[in-house]
Amino acid sequence: MPPAIDTQLQLAAVILAEELHYGRAARRLHIAVSTLSKQITRLEDKLGIILFVRDSKHVELTDEGAAYIKEIRTSLLQAESAVNAARAVKAKKGQVLTIGHAPYVDPELVRTLLSVRLPHYSDMQIRLNSDCAFELEQELITRELDLALVACAPTVAALKCIKVVRSPLCVILPDYHHASGLTTVSLSDLANDDWILLNRRIDPILYEATLQQASVHGIVPKHIHQIATPEEGIHLVREDIGVALVAKSAGPIEQRLGVVVKSLANEQLRLTTYLALRGDNPSSLVHEFTQEILKVWTAAGLPQLDD
Repeated sequence: MPPAIDTQLQLAAVILAEELHYGRAARRLHIAVSTLSKQITRLEDKLGIILFVRDSKHVELTDEGAAYIKEIRTSLLQAESAVNAARAVKAKKGQVLTIGHAPYVDPELVRTLLSVRLPHYSDMQIRLNSDCAFELEQELITRELDLALVACAPTVAALKCIKVVRSPLCVILPDYHHASGLTTVSLSDLANDDWILLNRRIDPILYEATLQQASVHGIVPKHIHQIATPEEGIHLVREDIGVALVAKSAGPIEQRLGVVVKSLANEQLRLTTYLALRGDNPSSLVHEFTQEILKVWTAAGLPQLDD
């Protein structure tokens, strides 16, 4: 029976055969030249074969060494392939996908995320995390999240954004408001009210655009209150705090006792939802999941983009 050979010694021989230089080979192996020399000597002693002829300036393979290196290189590649295959199978079992979403994102989009099934990842689990835009962006960068549904496109170059849907805004008014009988309400109709807006941290672009449009119409809201969900807006309107501007896609906004919901006439003000992920994420799970959820949304009539 041939002697059992440490694969570390075999790898050292393969690298030295490729470089034919002890210094370069040692650097590739991240070891000292003296350590590499001892490994080659130990391998030759175990084999009873001289693999390399070397002097102070040159390293050459012997004929026996060339034949050995050819076969052992194939063996090492096969061993690596076997390990990678085993790891891939292990990775596909019980794989966890962590997905963040802004609290203002359409609940239907979140529901479809949870409905996705991947044939190669039958045991896949999805963990959700609701947070503000800035926090979601940071969690993607630090790899705490794999994907995120956000209401504001991240500006970090490392993140890739896919626009999913743009949703118009509506206005929640007290039922006694002078504009409650209108079909659509403009910002000018709200000039004398306190405003209740989506928190600036959730979508700073929409927040600033709303104030900019107000300025264009010569409106300076007396007070601005910030919310994270439409439900908060309904509550504040019923408490006579002001009027709320919310996205139609942000969840069920039914007519409630004491309030009415109207479309906003300023159609340029819309909440845009993006699917964000790291551009350099090598995960096949993330790639397959992204492709599948885009198929699901397309089949459901998304993206609805009307720039």
